[in-house]
Amino acid sequence: MALEKTILAVITTNRELVSGGAPIFFAANNEEMQQISFTLEKILDAMAHTLTDGIMIIVKHF
Repeated sequence: MALEKTILAVITTNRELVSGGAPIFFAANNEEMQQISFTLEKILDAMAHTLTDGIMIIVKHF
């Protein structure tokens, strides 16, 4: 079975909402969260996805 998707990073505005093995980036507000997400999306050649208000993930689709 081949790996098809991997979470590369988590970006959040609330430190208490996330934990885990992927790198976590903390943003001061939603605007900064979006800016960080889209920058990582381009650098990592991946896609940004909104999970909830205040949490985004960067996913690599193989």
